[in-house]
Amino acid sequence: MARAIVGSNPTLSALGGSYENGSSDSLAFRETMPPYISRTATKFILLFIVLTGWLCACAPAAPREAVVPLESVATTPALLTVNLLDDGKREELQLPATTVGRALAQAGRAIYVGDRVDPSLDTLVRAGMSLEIVRARAVLIHVDGRELAFRTHQEQVAGVLADAGVTLTGRDFTRPPLLAPMEDSIRVVRMAERFRIDYEPVPFDKQWQGVADLEIDQTRMVQAGQNGLLARRVRVPLQDGVAGDSALTDEWVQNPPVSRVLGYGMSIPIRSIDTPYGPVEYWRTVPMSATSYSPSRAGTPLNAPWFGLTRTGKVLKHGMVATDPRLIPLGTRLYVPGYGLATVEDTGSGVRGRMIDLGYEDHNFRSWRAYLTVYLRTPVPPADQITWILP
Repeated sequence: MARAIVGSNPTLSALGGSYENGSSDSLAFRETMPPYISRTATKFILLFIVLTGWLCACAPAAPREAVVPLESVATTPALLTVNLLDDGKREELQLPATTVGRALAQAGRAIYVGDRVDPSLDTLVRAGMSLEIVRARAVLIHVDGRELAFRTHQEQVAGVLADAGVTLTGRDFTRPPLLAPMEDSIRVVRMAERFRIDYEPVPFDKQWQGVADLEIDQTRMVQAGQNGLLARRVRVPLQDGVAGDSALTDEWVQNPPVSRVLGYGMSIPIRSIDTPYGPVEYWRTVPMSATSYSPSRAGTPLNAPWFGLTRTGKVLKHGMVATDPRLIPLGTRLYVPGYGLATVEDTGSGVRGRMIDLGYEDHNFRSWRAYLTVYLRTPVPPADQITWILP
């Protein structure tokens, strides 16, 4: 490299030097050139080559003519005449020579899900061909709290629901009914039922039981009463979750009631009381409301055959009284303080419960309005003739 540089130097040539025949001084100069000069020259040459390549790459290329493929050139498609029967309406259309589906879309004829197109949408349009569109009917199905918009060719409600994938279970029903012609709106009513248990207390009853060691007209609690529990199973129908009229299906006694048992005394002690007629033995005392009557005050017509007679057929006089036979039967011997000794010989429609009507004759009548204790004299009647529990 040093040689080429030196050999190309005109100054050296003018002095008569050359590569082959140079003077000893020229040779001495070349031999004594420092090494770093040679390396620097090499770097400059390489840099020049890189810069030249970069400038060539950045220079704008000469424009070439654009080649446009023939198939990209826009052309107006040819329109073909077809006969269209759209849901029963016949007309002629000019459609491009493409598929039926694309041609109808370009002509603004919307095809909905469920519409039937003959021939199919992927068929190529041909001049003079016939197209038929059978439109599906729109219906709104109300089911399970939502509205389902659907299109169908079915004529009955059952077919519409089958196509829509709506199933009925149990006692579900529809409005209109399944076999009815379809309408623009169909409602599916979901039927369900639930059961509930109602509870009601069962009142206990009261029973009486004779107690031998308890004195007559005394009571004692033998057993406390307790209410029972009645269970009722009720069926509640649900229409779309809304409860209807409930109906009783069955009932049973969950807990039976416990009767309250009261004991009444059956022991009859004999006692005695001093009276103006001497000591009188008695076996029972009954507090009563006393009134009085006589033949003319008894309310019996004067011409009645039983005027002035008692229930036992006797002529009414002092010492004969009327009572309620359910408490004190006919023939019972009594002592009435202030009235005297008496026998039950009569009854009356107005004598009920703890009432006693004291009998008189018309000439010795005395009016009574008093509340007093009546003594039932001995002997004690048979047990089956005793009213053990007085009202």
